[in-house]
Amino acid sequence: MTIGADKRSSPARDGAPGAPPSALVGALVVVAALTGALLWITMVTGPLRFVSGLLETQDQLGVAQAALTGGANKKARLATLAADAASRRTRAGLQSGAPLFDLALASTRARLVLGEVGHIVRAAELSIEAAQGTLDISQNALKGPGKVIGRDPDDPSGARIRIGRIEAVGATISDVREAVKGVGAELEAIDLAPLPARLRPDVRAGIAQAGDSDEVLADAEAGFKVLPGILGADEPRLYMLGIQNSAELRGTGGSLLQFKLLELDNGAATLLGKRSGSGTIYKVDVKRRQLDIPLPQHAWYVRAIDDAKRAGNANWSPDWPSAARLTVRYAQASDARFPDQVDGVIAVDPTVLQELLPGVGRPRTGIDEVELRAGNIVNYVLYEAYARYPIPGIRRQRLGKLTNSFYSRLLKPERPAELIPGMGRALAHKHMQIWLAGAEEQDFIERMDWDGAIDDSGAGDYTMAVQQNVGGNKLDYFAEQDNILDIAIEGSDAVVANEVRITNGSILPLPRYFLGDSGPLHRPMINLYVPGNAALTGAEVLAGTRLDASPTPELAAWSGGLPPEHFEHGKKVWSTTLEIPSQQQGAVRFDYRVPGAVSHRDGRSIYRLALQHQPKVRPETFAINLSLPQGARDIAAPGWSKQAGGLSLERPLNRDVVLEVSWQE
Repeated sequence: MTIGADKRSSPARDGAPGAPPSALVGALVVVAALTGALLWITMVTGPLRFVSGLLETQDQLGVAQAALTGGANKKARLATLAADAASRRTRAGLQSGAPLFDLALASTRARLVLGEVGHIVRAAELSIEAAQGTLDISQNALKGPGKVIGRDPDDPSGARIRIGRIEAVGATISDVREAVKGVGAELEAIDLAPLPARLRPDVRAGIAQAGDSDEVLADAEAGFKVLPGILGADEPRLYMLGIQNSAELRGTGGSLLQFKLLELDNGAATLLGKRSGSGTIYKVDVKRRQLDIPLPQHAWYVRAIDDAKRAGNANWSPDWPSAARLTVRYAQASDARFPDQVDGVIAVDPTVLQELLPGVGRPRTGIDEVELRAGNIVNYVLYEAYARYPIPGIRRQRLGKLTNSFYSRLLKPERPAELIPGMGRALAHKHMQIWLAGAEEQDFIERMDWDGAIDDSGAGDYTMAVQQNVGGNKLDYFAEQDNILDIAIEGSDAVVANEVRITNGSILPLPRYFLGDSGPLHRPMINLYVPGNAALTGAEVLAGTRLDASPTPELAAWSGGLPPEHFEHGKKVWSTTLEIPSQQQGAVRFDYRVPGAVSHRDGRSIYRLALQHQPKVRPETFAINLSLPQGARDIAAPGWSKQAGGLSLERPLNRDVVLEVSWQE
């Protein structure tokens, strides 16, 4: 929904007037993420192998595509121009009535084949239109006189996102999409029967490629429709940028210790100063003061844990939209300086620095003893800085300079093309999560899976193992998580043994503030999310020490040999807390049955398993052994390995995935 200006508070700004904002990731999250897809639009080259002129067109479009994705815009433009020239020669040859065509038409087979050439030539011409539009965006959206982000005309020392350019890029996207649709239509119009058999797969591949490109462009088109509003084209927008420490896990990826408030007004970004409450979360949560506010039904963590009843610790739920709304409400209740209307909250963690550094360039911080690069920046922020600067005040100052320098360079990155894939990975892996208050805008965020929400699909099976650090330490920097699932299909049910193993990889001695309240003992609270209709049949701690009394939260205490049971967003949750010494493992297994996990369609049985993950410093892994019913045949299991009696699959879980296996009985 749109909030009128009269409903918005106006926090004081105490930053230097006109200075480039020091944390503009809020704006760049949206701009770079939405425009990023454009740099990776697949040029639909189609089956251009029938005549020599089209062969050159195809070759040049291939060169253009490779150059574009590699950031070599000049080479891409030259190749596109060459492809255009080759296509024009082909069109001219087709229309020339040359004797060669007359001779070919004397053959019935050749006549039938050449009857399809018109569609092929038109598909090539439309492919070039798509390539030219994409190249225009690549060359002008992130750099050059037509770039999206440029100098603020009202303040030459500042920067502004140009709303007019955003709208122009959106229009170009629509044109490119129409061209891609035309390519698909021309290829679908080709009669495959007279074509040589070896050429038919090329036509089918071109049709599929056109469909895939159209889906990408549809997302980009939808994004640019809402982007001007997000950037404050109609009225100022205010966003909270929450910076999570992933060395101390919470449901959404880390404890929220720092935040910034970012205002976007017609594309101009201003980082609000300390008088608005922006900065360390402890300026809002004074003395970790806990508040009593109305809580939604699903907020079972916060309801049961006193220290979660504040802005900096309200993100226990792995559902970012819920956690973001709760964080804002606690901040508003705690600090009168905090604005009474926030248009969105964006969560980031230190891995975002690693992903964006190749495009942004190395931050200049004056810390000469450390050469920061993508390979060491996470280690520096989450570990090395604690050892170098044991005094908290000095450490926070150093890290503050680093992050401010880094985010200020986002507006003028050294290599914009390299910024885009890093932003995409950060969003895909949940190191960046977005919640927007506007319904239409949030719908787009959900469409792109950038919202970090719990999957609300009720079909099939589901699992997500979420950790909460209840040891008051930073040992999640060293921790590793492995998920091992043994699944047997019985009728329409799935019988599951789900084991969560956590390794405390820390080696003593460690910096003082790393050890926290529990010393070298890692204390993860493990919460296993499963379908709401799942029935627990047993549970067992296999390694480590189970904690059922203080200091572990009561909501994780076992009773009668079984874990407590909770509910959240349609999912059932079982909890336990383990204590794990340095260089040792802790493990817990949950046994349960999921009724109706198998569906049936067109004579086939289908098992669908959605796996969601929690963003961590070290990505978790999963290993699945799946036993199908006896007599299962015609098994479709892409990516799986066939083992005696079933299937297996093992890989890192650094992004949410949906697995499907189907068979006939």
